[in-house]
Amino acid sequence: MLAATVFAQSPSTFETHLNAGQSAMQLSRYTEADTQLHAALADAARLDPARPPARLVEAYSSLCDLDLLMGRYDEAIDLAGKAVQATEALAQPATDLTPHLARLAGAYRAGGKTPLAVPVLQRMLAIDQTLGADDPKVSVDYEKLGSAYMEIGVIDEARSAYRHALDTRISRLGPDHLDVATSWVNLGILEERSEKPEAAQTDFETALKISEKNLGTESYGLTGILDRLGRLFSKEKRFSESEPQFQRSLAIREKILGARHSDVAEALDNLGTVYYFDAKYIEAEPLFQRELQIWTATQDPTSPFIAQALDNLGALYSAQKRYADAEPFFRKALAIREEKDVDSLSNLALLYQAINDLKRADDYYQRAILIGDKGLGGDHATVVTVLDEYAKMLRAANRPVDAKKVETHLKELKDRLNPQVNAGAVGATGAMPATGRK
Repeated sequence: MLAATVFAQSPSTFETHLNAGQSAMQLSRYTEADTQLHAALADAARLDPARPPARLVEAYSSLCDLDLLMGRYDEAIDLAGKAVQATEALAQPATDLTPHLARLAGAYRAGGKTPLAVPVLQRMLAIDQTLGADDPKVSVDYEKLGSAYMEIGVIDEARSAYRHALDTRISRLGPDHLDVATSWVNLGILEERSEKPEAAQTDFETALKISEKNLGTESYGLTGILDRLGRLFSKEKRFSESEPQFQRSLAIREKILGARHSDVAEALDNLGTVYYFDAKYIEAEPLFQRELQIWTATQDPTSPFIAQALDNLGALYSAQKRYADAEPFFRKALAIREEKDVDSLSNLALLYQAINDLKRADDYYQRAILIGDKGLGGDHATVVTVLDEYAKMLRAANRPVDAKKVETHLKELKDRLNPQVNAGAVGATGAMPATGRK
């Protein structure tokens, strides 16, 4: 009798696989988790009246989360949809459905199917609104909906959703809460992308004031907003306003993280880039040098961060016509990128063109175009820039036949691209820093 009781209480095969899969996921053993969770669902195909339906929903959700981690977006969408359907069949309160709707919307967005996520998010919002207009979930739902709208370029709807998120948070928390600052940042990002810099500046500055009031004036939590303001001003070529934002962000990071942290390297890059474009080369040089030192000390020797820092210094020296100093930095960057990077090749082409070594410039232009055509599919704005500069060099070198061929290639490429593509500005000295990446 005792043996029969123990047997009856033993977990089923389904439960064993599900529990093992979830445990493996928590330990980041994804291959093991994948095997166990698929085994659980295979076992679930056998009818088992004793299996709680909610556990099957849990299996769908767990494997969906794993698929998202492993980049299997179509599978994740399918499983999230099954979790929604199974939950609906349970006839439980509608609010039990919202976590699964959120997972389905997230899977759609991760898989590049954001338009399909919008009605899912709208349904989730409608359910959560039954909890009351000031429920915290409502603000989050509006925020997710606004983000999805912004992702697909439906700006007015995105602005409306973000405004609702802001208003519900102010109603519930008051105007000076940190969550309210988050809403102002979201609106600022939207306005910046909508080419409304003045509105974006107001939103970011409002968020900064609220954050300073809550966190103090030297909190690390301010750096993200300061960086956004700095980039906004820099984009508008308002360098005198951009510099103090990045200077303050750098000072906070150095004080809290120390002088050799990777986040400090990013701040050095931001400030150095502003100095570069403001032609303050003396001020930019030590910042780019420090950035390179930090990345070299903290990253693998083949890290793209090191290559970018090398390109920054190469561009800086090239802008000052210090071509002998610039060349080794471009060459080291190119070596790190294993000659797969168009930017490094075009930087070298521009450098040799600037010192009138047209034979080597020609070689690097052709290599950059070849890699661009293959590696970027031949239809990237970077290739436009390279072709344009190459054609100009050929015209200047009195090679009209060759120039005409390149110009034909350029025209065909521009016709394939959006006519408003900005092919990129190149200064009088040629090279551009590999910055503004973040």
